[in-house]
Amino acid sequence: MTDLISIIVPVYNTEAYLPRCVRSVLDQTYPSFELLLIDDGSQDGSREVCQALCREDSRVRLLSRPHQGVSAARNAGLEAARGTYVFFLDSDDAMHPRLLEALLELCQATGAALATEVYRHVEAVEPRDFLDCLNEEDSRRWEYTYMDNREALRQFSSRENGYNFHGIGGKLVRREALGALRFDETLGNGEDTIFVYRLLEQGMDAVILWEEWYAYRKHGTNASQSMSVASCADSRRCWAYIWEREKDRPAAAVFWAQVASAQLRRLYVRSRQGGRRELSAYLRRLAREEAATDRFRLLRRRERWKHYLAFWCYPLYLPMHRFSTWQWQRREQARRREERGWNG
Repeated sequence: MTDLISIIVPVYNTEAYLPRCVRSVLDQTYPSFELLLIDDGSQDGSREVCQALCREDSRVRLLSRPHQGVSAARNAGLEAARGTYVFFLDSDDAMHPRLLEALLELCQATGAALATEVYRHVEAVEPRDFLDCLNEEDSRRWEYTYMDNREALRQFSSRENGYNFHGIGGKLVRREALGALRFDETLGNGEDTIFVYRLLEQGMDAVILWEEWYAYRKHGTNASQSMSVASCADSRRCWAYIWEREKDRPAAAVFWAQVASAQLRRLYVRSRQGGRRELSAYLRRLAREEAATDRFRLLRRRERWKHYLAFWCYPLYLPMHRFSTWQWQRREQARRREERGWNG
């Protein structure tokens, strides 16, 4: 395997996380890559960190630009990329040292134009360095699932594997198959979900590596964690766009109807807990609009009831939301203990 991989990392005010992110790239067992750091007008010390990293390794390149948002930064990376493949990595995330090697091998073995893996969600600060934990894993018996384009599109709009597709971080894509496709620069949230959907819509086959080898770091400044009227409106545009294109496939139409209602409820709870009165009022307006759509009518009665309860009887809904969140966390913990052989 000698194909060059262009790793595109948009950088904006992530000085604290950037060194770990780049370290995870430079530690890759697959050496034929270029690392494109796209500084999107950072106002902290990120640009200086990037400059220092460029001096350490000739494979690291810095592209500086005025702040225009993550989509514009990724698009600039795509224009500058020279690799046969492109790989997307966020500057506050990190990856296993064998991830590029594994994904490229799977693409070449199966003919898939898109490869991904399972996300591991980590907190901003953990007691033990995530990268050190990953380095202990040394198996080459990679389990994976290949799916043709029809199956990949089906799973994108399902609970089966949909959430492994929806983010752009950790995706390896054959550059030739991208064509002229670029990120929508009018969106500040949900742009990556639409981008992956359009990739599959263009006819790509896909492969999923069943390893939690991409660390998605959760903290308050994540684009996906930020809370604003604009970001909530963009998220709804994303759900509505995909639902409109998938509405003739019954299972997919129901899935995106469920996503729209559930995400609005999640955002509303966060806005109430954060004392964001203006945002809460805006989300109630979106909830009323959502309840009047054709997709809302696809929901089961129980889901519609939860929607109304959340927005118009919040004190009764909140205990239900907390219990559901606790149940989900318990299931995730149990699943990870089982997969990794942890005790207790």
